[in-house]
Amino acid sequence: MENKHIAQLDGLRFYAILMIMVAHWLQWQWTNTILTKIPFVHGVILFFVLSGFLISNILFTNKENYNIQNLSKLPLLKNFYIRRVLRIFPIYYLIIIFLFIINYDNTRSVFPWLISYTSNIYQSVNNVDIGNFNHFWSLAVEEQFYLLWPLLILFTKSKKSLLIIILTIIIALISKSSLYFFFDNWRATSYITLSCMHALGLGALLSYFVTYNKKFTAKLSKSIWIYSSLFLYLSLQIIQVVLKANWYKEIFDEFIFAIFASLVVLKASNNGFTGFKKIIFENKFVCYSGKVSYGLYVFHLFIPSLVLWVVPDVIIFNSKFAFSKYLLFVTYYIITFVFAHFSFKYIESPINNLKNKFPYFPKNTKIEDLK
Repeated sequence: MENKHIAQLDGLRFYAILMIMVAHWLQWQWTNTILTKIPFVHGVILFFVLSGFLISNILFTNKENYNIQNLSKLPLLKNFYIRRVLRIFPIYYLIIIFLFIINYDNTRSVFPWLISYTSNIYQSVNNVDIGNFNHFWSLAVEEQFYLLWPLLILFTKSKKSLLIIILTIIIALISKSSLYFFFDNWRATSYITLSCMHALGLGALLSYFVTYNKKFTAKLSKSIWIYSSLFLYLSLQIIQVVLKANWYKEIFDEFIFAIFASLVVLKASNNGFTGFKKIIFENKFVCYSGKVSYGLYVFHLFIPSLVLWVVPDVIIFNSKFAFSKYLLFVTYYIITFVFAHFSFKYIESPINNLKNKFPYFPKNTKIEDLK
């Protein structure tokens, strides 16, 4: 599934990054109470569910294929890590090294945490904002997930994998509860990898059922479950706002949203959306934006600084020609898209092609023999 771009999953990636961009570039400027309550920042949760699902699908599928051939899984583990490095590291390290060289803002003070993919730990322990590097906390979470999750999945029996996934989700909720009630540190509640495993774990749980229980996933992929989970999420959102139940927001809000996101991911993984929904997920611009969404995510928080460096803020904000916040949003997106496009075409794609040298299957093994 990693090498195969499913159109509707690319569409989901686009809407996930769009939600995050709205949260970072636009939502803080709104005064409408309802608009400010919409959790656009949950685009990160959608990304986590997608990652949990896709990575676990790779692991479960190849694990079973290796079991059939009675092969050692160490080569699979090695190639998995190499392929992840080739996909994730290049533009991430290029941008932080470049910003270190030009001494951009606080790059040098947080550089050790950035290069080690531990900025989420730094922010959680110190409860601090790290400026335009804030969004890298989620990349740190994903990298830590990629490091540990294959060991749990590949080297345990399939039936025990289900127990591990369920326990991981439960422990994640316990972690969030403990951090909220005993430390009152919302960054730790959200940024620590263990606390994010409810979303990554739900994606993995979805992958488990897709691999081992296709009848159940066929029933689960019906649209009624998506609408029901959305209704549940919105209802609990309203109740939380009315009752001012901050504990629910910090502990369970992301989890309920992740359940909804999981069901949407399941539907999209089979290109199962039809009619108007198919159009909005499979539009060429939407799909391509989803395809380059990693670049969009990496670059997006730096773009406002770039624009202010090129165009004086008096022109953008204070003159009679000042940009509206919506025109500025579109401008930011276009510039970010251009960066992501060229990054994908000239850096990411050529490096990704190297993954062909590190196949999941031994060269002398025919994939069709494993089915």
